[in-house]
Amino acid sequence: MREIIISECIAMLQRFNFIVSQTFGRSCFDILARRNSIKYLIKILKNIDSLSNEQSMELIKISKILNATPLLIGLRTRNLPMEDGVVYERHSIKSITLKTFELYLKGSPPIVYAGRGGFFVNIDGNRLRTVREKLNISIGELAEYSNVSRKMIYKYEQNMANPTIEVALKIEEYLDVPLIRDIPLELDADLNEKIEKEICSRNDNKFKEEGHVEEEEDFKLYVMDLFNQLGFNITETKRAPFDAVVEKEGIESTTVEEYGEGGLSNNPLLLTNIEERETEETKKKMFIVNRLSSILNSSSLLVLEKEDVNNINYVKAINIKRLEEIDDALELFDYISNK
Repeated sequence: MREIIISECIAMLQRFNFIVSQTFGRSCFDILARRNSIKYLIKILKNIDSLSNEQSMELIKISKILNATPLLIGLRTRNLPMEDGVVYERHSIKSITLKTFELYLKGSPPIVYAGRGGFFVNIDGNRLRTVREKLNISIGELAEYSNVSRKMIYKYEQNMANPTIEVALKIEEYLDVPLIRDIPLELDADLNEKIEKEICSRNDNKFKEEGHVEEEEDFKLYVMDLFNQLGFNITETKRAPFDAVVEKEGIESTTVEEYGEGGLSNNPLLLTNIEERETEETKKKMFIVNRLSSILNSSSLLVLEKEDVNNINYVKAINIKRLEEIDDALELFDYISNK
């Protein structure tokens, strides 16, 4: 069933002129889609409650790096089917049905969200208060008509609470003004700082608990330290087809364009895999990574420890000894462009 939903989602996105790539294996996302500057990282689950907090944190982390919107598409929540036109949320990620997503792409965003106790809508509390005062309608009068308490009307006006759809429609009817707001699928801006702190805290705890790393992980840490010395920002990933996202800030697109056709893209970002040697699994993985990087207008890089390498499936490859000889980020870009 999940595979069917993935196929249907890909077909739908392509109808809306997105370029799409599917991942494989146990990745925190199943689909990357881009149309111009709009990008989605989508996870498909039959039951959205099966999403773990660890998966969601990884999905959010990668989405932030790639400037994409994380999205969860599913069929059920607990023992109930998900409703079309309703936004659910799991671990800060918006969760919807495929039909809701289709309507969103058609220009009809959802207005109802699932919360504790039922379905609710977001209303413009400032406008509610302004119109009510302009019409000289008291809080008590509006509360009586809407069949809620005066305290709830006050909370609506202060944007401290949201009404059910039925109450919101009554308020709109009485004031004769639209108040219900669309629900964006992007992450709430005020959650970003909280999420970043949680990710950092989890990473710190992980290193404290492990105490030591295995040889393979030790090699990856060594490679990432080399990238740091070259002036890159590097973000490690755990549940993605690539091991890290490597980016160099301060490089203008015109600088990158100097490398010309067949060199780097206009996006100085590398989806990077770090492996001891080339294997069949590596080839499969790099095929996916190459597709992902092409959708992002970025580049991909494979770092290998124990052998000389050629490019694999159009992915640029470099041996660790050669990487150690490179002095700065631009020299690495030059090496990649001439590979």
